[in-house]
Amino acid sequence: MPKPKIIYKRIGYSNSILIANGNNSILVDTGVSGRMKNFRILFREAGLEPEDIKLIVLTHTHYDHTGNLRELVKYTGAKVLVHQNEFGNLKSGFTPIPHGQGKYSNFISEVGRKLHPTYASPRPFVADIINPDKFDLSAFEIEGEIISTPGHTNGSQSVLIGKDLIAGDTFLNMRNGRIFPPFANDPKVLLSTWENLYKCNIETIYPGHGKRFTIEKSYKDYELWKQKLYH
Repeated sequence: MPKPKIIYKRIGYSNSILIANGNNSILVDTGVSGRMKNFRILFREAGLEPEDIKLIVLTHTHYDHTGNLRELVKYTGAKVLVHQNEFGNLKSGFTPIPHGQGKYSNFISEVGRKLHPTYASPRPFVADIINPDKFDLSAFEIEGEIISTPGHTNGSQSVLIGKDLIAGDTFLNMRNGRIFPPFANDPKVLLSTWENLYKCNIETIYPGHGKRFTIEKSYKDYELWKQKLYH
C-alpha cells in the first residue's frame, strides 16, 4: 500500500491530523468547537471532498479534541472510532478533568474538579466503532494501526503509520520545551507507554498540541520524569 500523506492543522489550541488517502481518508481529532471553516479549508487544500473522510478517530474524549465532532459527522458521513475505555465518557458527555502533574497544574485540576467538573467533557455522542486495544487500518487501504497509549487518560490511543505516530496528548510539544503533559491521570502508566513506544521504531511524532517533532526530543523529559516518579 502507498503511504498516505499526513497533514497536521492547529484547530484552536489543539491539533487535528488528516491522513489523506483519497476516498479512504481519516481524520484524527476534531479540535476546539466552532471551527468547521478550518476543516473545510483543510479538506479542500488536500484535494478531498467531504465524503472522502471515511473515519474520525478520537485520541481521547477531552473537549478540545472532540469539539467539532457532530458537525464533522454530518458534513462527511464518517464513522467515529473511540477506545473502549472512553466509549462511555463520549456517550454520557462526561470526561473527568485529568490530574495535574506539578503544583500549578494540580491546583488548576483540583479547583476545576470541584467548581466545574464538566469542563473537560465532550458533547454526548455515540461512537460507531470501539477499539478494544488495537485496530487495523487495512480496511481503509492504509498500512497502520490504532494502538492503546494510556496515561494521559485511561482510554488514550494513537495512530501508528510506519515511523510516524499521531499521538494526541500522549506527547506534547509546548513552547517551553515540555513534552510530558502537565495533566495526566496516571503519570507512571504514561511513562510506561512511552517506553513501549520507544521500541516501535518511531521517528516523527504528531502531538495533540504543538508542532511535530522527532522522538529523540522526548528523551530528556523521559529521564526527568523517570527520576521524579521512581526516586
